[in-house]
Order: sequence, then structure tokens, then C-alpha cells
Amino acid sequence: MFQRLKGAIDSRIAEEQARQKATASTTTPIARSSSNAGRSSTSSRTDSPNKRPRKPRIKDDDGAPLRGPDPSEFESAFVIDDESEAPTRVGSPVKMDEKAALAEEAALEAGKENGTQTPVEEAAPKPAELTPEIRAKLRRLEKLESRYQELLKSYRIAHGRAVAIEPFEKALRENTPLTTINDPDALAEYLNQLNLKGDMVMDELKRVSGDRDQYKKKFEEAEKETKAVKEQLTSLENSKAAEGTVAEKTESISTDTPAASVKSPVASVLGIFSPKQKPEATADNKDVSEEFFSYDDEIPQLQADVKAKAAEIEGLKTKVSSLQKDLEIAHESSSGLVGNLEKATMELNESKDASVVLTKQLTEKLEKVAAELKESKSLSANATAQHAKVLDAQKEELRVTKEKLEKTEAQLAILEKDLASQKEELKAKSKSHADAAKDAESNQKKLDSQIKDLESAKAADANRIEELNAQIETLNKSTEETTVSPPLATPTTETAPATATTGGGKKKNNKKKKKGGANATAIVNESTEVSGTIDKAAELTPDKPASSDLEEEIARLKSELASKDAEIDKLQSKRKTEAELREEIENMQDNLLMVGQEHVEAKEKIKELQAEKAVLQERVTSLESEITTSKAEVKSKEAELEASKAGAKSSDKLETDLKALTAEYEDLKVKSATLQTDLGAAQQLATSRYKDLTNLQDILQKAQPELKTLRAENATMKVTKDELNSRTAELRRLEAREKDLKADIASFKKQAADREGELRTLNEKIVQETNSRLKAEDQARVAQRDMRKSEAEKVTLSAAGEKASRELADVQEEAGKLRVKVRDLEEQVSKLTTESKSLREEVELRGSQYNNAQGLLGSMRDQTAEMAMQLKEAKEQSESLEEELGEVQRLLSERTREGETMRRLLADVDDRADTKVREMRERMEAAIEERDRAEDEASTDARRRAREVDEYKTKLRDAERDHKRTSDERDELVHAQKEWKRRRDELETSSDRAVQEVNDMRTAMGQLRNALDSSEKQARDAEKQKIDLRRLLEDANQRYEKLQKDFKALQASQAKQSRSSSTDGSRGASPIPAVNGAGKMDYVYLKTVLLQFLEQKDKKRQADLVPVLGRLLFFDKKDEQKWISAINAVK
Repeated sequence: MFQRLKGAIDSRIAEEQARQKATASTTTPIARSSSNAGRSSTSSRTDSPNKRPRKPRIKDDDGAPLRGPDPSEFESAFVIDDESEAPTRVGSPVKMDEKAALAEEAALEAGKENGTQTPVEEAAPKPAELTPEIRAKLRRLEKLESRYQELLKSYRIAHGRAVAIEPFEKALRENTPLTTINDPDALAEYLNQLNLKGDMVMDELKRVSGDRDQYKKKFEEAEKETKAVKEQLTSLENSKAAEGTVAEKTESISTDTPAASVKSPVASVLGIFSPKQKPEATADNKDVSEEFFSYDDEIPQLQADVKAKAAEIEGLKTKVSSLQKDLEIAHESSSGLVGNLEKATMELNESKDASVVLTKQLTEKLEKVAAELKESKSLSANATAQHAKVLDAQKEELRVTKEKLEKTEAQLAILEKDLASQKEELKAKSKSHADAAKDAESNQKKLDSQIKDLESAKAADANRIEELNAQIETLNKSTEETTVSPPLATPTTETAPATATTGGGKKKNNKKKKKGGANATAIVNESTEVSGTIDKAAELTPDKPASSDLEEEIARLKSELASKDAEIDKLQSKRKTEAELREEIENMQDNLLMVGQEHVEAKEKIKELQAEKAVLQERVTSLESEITTSKAEVKSKEAELEASKAGAKSSDKLETDLKALTAEYEDLKVKSATLQTDLGAAQQLATSRYKDLTNLQDILQKAQPELKTLRAENATMKVTKDELNSRTAELRRLEAREKDLKADIASFKKQAADREGELRTLNEKIVQETNSRLKAEDQARVAQRDMRKSEAEKVTLSAAGEKASRELADVQEEAGKLRVKVRDLEEQVSKLTTESKSLREEVELRGSQYNNAQGLLGSMRDQTAEMAMQLKEAKEQSESLEEELGEVQRLLSERTREGETMRRLLADVDDRADTKVREMRERMEAAIEERDRAEDEASTDARRRAREVDEYKTKLRDAERDHKRTSDERDELVHAQKEWKRRRDELETSSDRAVQEVNDMRTAMGQLRNALDSSEKQARDAEKQKIDLRRLLEDANQRYEKLQKDFKALQASQAKQSRSSSTDGSRGASPIPAVNGAGKMDYVYLKTVLLQFLEQKDKKRQADLVPVLGRLLFFDKKDEQKWISAINAVK
């Protein structure tokens, strides 16, 4: 192929060379040809496969036509630019020469083919005249030769895949809700839905097939019963026929004496209405039955019996037909259930499709919100962890407080005793302390007075000492004048002023010390110093007569000063002890105040506990009253049971009416049919509930985060329900009370959960506002930094700095506003915490009440155990009901199995929703990573810009441009802030919507719970009705069995009487005709009276007819009373 192209190109080159020779102007045609070639090449490159019809005609070696290439895969390979060849032109000159030689040879061959013989001399310089476009084309062709085969293979593979994908996608569109292969998750979900649908249909088919097998078994049992009844009927008819033949033989043998053993209708009627008698009575009343016997009247009785048996057969046939109808109805119901299941699966698929759409929308929303929720998530995670810790701590505190509450009741009496004893001790201590304080005050007053006296005495002594010093000075002066030796006078004069100065200085010190606190030590020093001066004066003047007096006075004063100093030391020590006592008294008073406050708090707690005790005692009294009422009801029920037993005993005498029993049996059948219809309606209700649950799954997927808490609450509620149902099945009133308490606890839990959710929302808002505040502060910092840079760089940017400072002021104002909002929110949080604490205290109170109620339940259980010991006899009679109860339990187990399947389906849906949430989280994390990358890129861009700003600082124009750029960035920041505020508003609206949806979910869950409770109540009522009907059936069956036994006993007695009458018939042959003649008149009257008696429905009329029957049948008063009691006992 490429050789052909080369040949065409060479021929084209030869033609152009011939034209150059032929015409003088060779440049223009060459240009035209080159332009044409360029156009052709560009057109061949740019034209699409649809615009180039000649291209598909080119075939490969196999001859298979090819489609147009995929542009995304092959345009880059086929399009060859001129720029890519630029380096090869420069770097490979050898190939140029070789190609020129090839072009020469091609031109020579083309000249030979075209018949134009060109000389070699002319062809030699022509290779140098090749245009660069031709050379480029030749290079491209060489490159394409090496790549063409590989490109062709890859193109065939891709084309084959595209051709194979088209019918597959077409089949997907026609048979599935999918449209493309690009979504494998949707295909997997579709296949999982199909598998779930198949599993559900198989489960339902298994259940329906099991029901069908049960109905078949029941039908076969009914057929067996009908066969057995038919066999009994045939045996009875054969026995009747045999008895008729025997009777004919005996009549032919003894025509005078008919068989007295055959019981007449009168005797049968008497047997119906007379009380039970012993078998001896039949022998005693044999004469009476023989008097009323008539063989002609026995034939209609037998006919009536045959009719009754035929009626029984017809009734059994109707039973069989009704059972067949029930089977058909069951089949129809099973088919309807299958249809309902298919509809439910279709609705499930539709709901899942809707959920897929909703999940897509949610993914889009989450991708939008993911960039903004990262920081809030981290902070919310910390907050949730803290809240979880707080909740755990609060739970532990609740547990501890419960234990403390249990202990406080036991410790109350001890505390009261301790308080009383402590009060008495404190009173005694306070009295002793008060006495001690009074004594200390009196002592202090005395000491103060003594100190004052001593100070006054001290002042007087000081004055006296000063006077004495003055006298000593005068004496010294006189001695100085009288002394002979002057050298001795000089030292005395020097010592005297020294002493005077020292004395004066020390007097000043003593004055200061008296002013500061009147210390005794200063006085002692003064006294010693004064005594020193006096001694010196005495030494100086030993010979004077006045000095001896002065010395005596000084000694006396010294002794007085020493005694006063000792007294002062004692008083100061007493003062110190008094100060210590005062401090101790104050401490004791403080302790008394603290103890008093503790006593007040303890009294308040005691009052609260007493109030709670009173409430609990009221509750206990109410429960005891309820227990007494329940006991009274139990006693009344026992009395009713005894009365019913007595009535049953009296009614056993009158249970021979087979028609009434059959009517009751048919009524019971009708009731059972109505119950079956009710069961079908209940099944339909269950299917409708299933549909409602499938519709609610969409809502559950929307509120999955809060469903976890709801599930936990549901689990706890279910556990408590199961425990209460297992423990308090016999005491339903107490169960209702417990349910009320649980509902209150659940409401409190919900309120606490709501408050916690509000706290979380408030915390999230606080976090958002703190983030906004931090961002604003960061922006302010950045603005300050820019301001500093701009001020350092140019004075011209001062205006921008002022603007930035204004903006900073605005931002700070906004930050101040946000801080105020944060404080308000913190106050709200504190209020909510106080409310939650109060709610927790209420929950603790409820918990204590619940524990007390459980204690009462324990006592009631003991009482019920005693009642169970009394009711063992009644339970022995109810053993026959256990089989039917087993059937009911089986039905209940089927219902529970269906509920488990529903729960399993819900769990599967929840798992899928969890997987979707995980996928959404992964997407959110990917978006967060992308955001981080974008932030990193933005930071790098910011650094680069900062570098550029540093580079362009030197130029004024660039500085102006930077100023403009900063202003633009500021506008962008303002715009970004506005967008952030808008997004925050959108988030708040979305959170409000989520809260509303959660509230809707809670209401829906409450409705569902109510509906479930109502359905459970209906099921219980239906079970009660079934139990009552089964009791009635059992009573009817017992009556029927007793009647059969009586009937068989009568047949046996008839056979015995017939045999005895055949042997003893000759004894009473003569009196019987006369009696028969009289008995016929009485028999007609008796028949009419008995018919009237039986036709009367009013018991009073029947009681009025009893004396008439008594006259005819010679009743006693006892017999009449028994008849009347039997009439009253018959319902």
C-alpha cells in the first residue's frame, strides 16, 4: 500500500518537473501544487469518517471492511504535526540524502513508465529541487509504516468490543432498569434484589405448602370420621333390622303378650326429663313400661330414628362440603398471599429505586457540604466523646445514687438518732462554751482594769524616778563644787551627762514603747537602768545623809517594779490564753453553724424521703386494694365455677336432646368459620402492615443516624416487654401499670435524648461560630501583616492601611458580637444541663418506684403461687386443652417466624444503608482530601505570589498593581465570607429539616408501636374467643359421648328386657288387655300434655305443666321439685 503511495508521489514529482521544463514560469504551479497537497493532507486529517466515503474502501489483506476509528484512542496516533519533525530535520542529514536518491530513482522509473525519456543529465540536479513538504510527507509515511500494523490490531480489538457492548446494553435497557455498563454497583444491587425476591417467594411458598398439607390432613381426618360415622350408621341399621325380625318371631310365638322390653316413647320422654336413677329402677318400673307398650307405635319411633340418622348423615355431608369449601378458601387465600407477596416485592423494588435516587441526591449534597463539615466533624467528634464520657459518668452516678437511695432508707432511723444525740451534745457544748466565754470576758475585763492600774502606777513611778534623778543631779553638782581634786570632778561630770543622756534617750524609747503597746520588757530595762544610775549616784555620794534615804526609796521602788513586772508578765500570758480561747470559741461557733446547716439539709432530705415514702405507701395501698379486688374477683370466679359445676351436674340429667347439640355444633362451626375469616383478615392486615413497613424503609434510610438510638431503646423496650409478659401473664392490671411506668420512662429518655440533641446542635453552632471567629481573627492578622508591609514599603499605601484598619475594626466588632452570642449560648447550655439534671432525678425517682413495684410483683407472685396450689384440680381438668394450645402456639410460632423474616429483611436493608453510608463517608473523605490538596495548592500559590510581590517591591508601577490586586483579593474575601454565611444558613436549614424528619420518624414509630399493641390485643382477644369456643366444643363432645353411652345402655337394657319378656310373657296375660284399654285413653292425653310441655319455651309455663304431668305420672313433691329445678337449670 505504501509502495503505491510512493509511486503516486514520485509520478507527481516527475509531472511537476516536466511542467517546469515546459513552461517558463515554474514557481507558480509548484506553489499551487504544494498548496493543494497541503489542503488534501489537512482535509484528510481533519475530515471525519462520515465525510470521507472513500476511506473504508481501503481493505487489508483479509478484505474485511473497517469502521471509523474512535477519536479518543486513535486521533493522537494518526495526526502527525509538523512541529514534531523539526528536530529530525536538523539531526538526521544522512536520511535526507538517501531519500533524495530514492526520489531520483523514483523519478527515473516514472519517466520510463510514462514514456517520457528524460536524459540522465537533466535528472541529476532535480533531487535538490524537492520541496520540504514532500520530504516531510515521506518521513511521515516511514513512521506510519512501523506503527500501522499495531494500530490496526488495537483498532480491531476496540471495534470488536464496541460492537459487542451495543447489544448487551440494549438487552439491559429492555430487561432491566439499567441503561449502561458503567454502573456495576447498580447491577449488583439489582441482582441482590432479585435474589431477595426469590427467597421471599420461596419462604412464602413453603409456608403456603405447609398450610396446604395441614388442610389436606384435616380433610383426610374428616373423611375418615365421616366413613366411621357411616359405618356406625350401617351397623345401627342392621341391628335395627335384626331387632325387627326378632320382634316378628316373638309376636308369632306369643301374640297375646307383646314384648314389654321395647321402650315406648313415653318411657323415652320420661328418661329425658326424669333425674338419673340406678339400674335397679328399670326393673322396678318394668310394669309401668309394659302398661304403655304398643308395637304399632314403635314403628313410627323407628322411622323417626332412621330419619334422625339420615339427618345426621346429611349433617356430616354438609360438614364435608364445608371442609372442602374451607380448603378452597385456603387455596384462594394462599394464591392471594402469593399475589400480595409479588406486589410487596414490586413495591420493595420501587422503593429501593427511589432510595437509590435519594441516595444519589444525598451524595451530591454531602459532596457539597463535605468541604465545610470537616472541622465541625472533628469538633463534634470531640464533643460527642466528651458527652459519651459525661453520659457514662452520669449513668454511674445514677447507679450509685440508686444504691445510695436503697441504703438511705435503712440509715434514716440511725441518722435521726445520731442527729438527736449530736443536738444534745452540741447544746451541752454550746452551754459550756458560752459559760467559758462569759468567764473569759469577765477575766479580760478584770485584766484590763489591772493593766490600767499598773500603767498608772508605772507612770507615777516614772515621774518619781525623774524627780529623783533631778535630785541626784543637783547632789552631783553640789558634790562637784565641794570636791577638792579637780581631776576627780571631771570624770564625774562626764559620767553624769552620759548617764543623763542615756537616761533621756531611754526614756524616749520607753515612751515610744508605751505608745506602741506598753511592753513590760522596756519597763524592766528602764528600771534596771534607773537602778544603775542610782547605784552610781550612791557610789559617788556615800557620805551624804540624804543618800541613805534615797537608797531606801530606790530599793523599795525596785522591789515594786519587779513585782509589777511579774504581774504584767502574768497578765500578758493570761491575755494570750484568752485570745486563744476566743479563737477556739469562734471556731466552735463556726463548727456549730456548719453542723446546724448540715442538720437543716439532713432534715430537708428526711422530709423529701418521707414524702417519697408517703407516695410509695399510697401506691402500695392502691396496689393492695387492687390485689384485694383481684382476690375478690378470683373468689367470684371460683364461685361461678362451682355454680357452673353444679349446673353441669344438674344439666347432665337433661343432656339427651341430640338436636340441640347438633344445632350448637353447627353454631360452633359457623363461629369457627367466622374466626377463620377473621384470621384471613388478620393475615391481610399483616400484609398491609408489611407494605407499610416497606414504605417506611425509605424514611428509615433517611434517619439512620438516630435510628441507632431508637433501636437501642426498642431493644430495651422489647426486652422489658418480654420479661413482663413472661412474669406477669396472670396479673394484667399490674402489667398495665408497669407499661404506663415504662412509657413514662421512655418519654423521659426521649426528652433526655432530645435535650442531648439540642445540646449537640448548640455545641455545633458554638463550634461554627468559634471557627468563624478564628477565621475572622486570622483574616485580621493577615490584614495587619499586609498593613505593616505596605507601610514599610511605600507611604503611598497609607490610605490602604487606613481602610484595612477600618475593616479590622469592623471585624473586631463582629467578633465582639459573636462573643456575646457565644456567651448567650453557653448560658443556654448551662440551663439545659440543669434541666437534664432535674430530668435525671425524675428518672431516678421513677426507677425507685419501678423497683418497689417489682417488689410488690414478687409478693403478688407468691400469692399467685398459693392460688395455683388451690387451682391444681382445675388445671387437671384443662389437660385436654393442651393439644389445642399446642396448635395455637404453632400458629403463634409461625407468626413469630414471619416477624423474624420481616426483622431480617429490615436488618438487611439497614446493612445496605450502612454500606451506602460508608461509601458516602469514603466519598466525603476523598472530597476532604481534594480540598486539602486544593488548600496546599492555594498555599503554594500564595507563597509564589508573596515572592512575586517581594520581587516587584522596587517598582512603583508594580506596587500600584499589587495594591489593586490586594483590593481585588479583599473583594474576593468579602465575597467568600458572604458565601460562607450563605452556606452556614443552608446548613442550619438542613439541620432543621433533619430535626423535623427525625420528629416525624419518632411519631411514625410511635404510631407503629400503637398499631402493634392493638394487633397484639386483637390476637389475644381472638385467642380468648378460640379458647371459649374450644371449651364449648369440648362440653358438646362430652355431652354427645354421654348421650351415646346412654343410648348404648338403653339398647342393652332393651335387649335384656326383650329376652326377659319372651320368657316371662305368660305370667301377666290376663290383666294386660284391660290395662291396655285404660292406658290408651291416658296415653293420648299424656302425649298432648308432653307435646305442649316440649313446645313451651317459657320456663314458667313449663313449671305450670309439671303438676299436670305429676297427676298423670303419680309424682311426689320431691319429683316435682326435681323437675322444676331441671327446667330452671336448662339454658
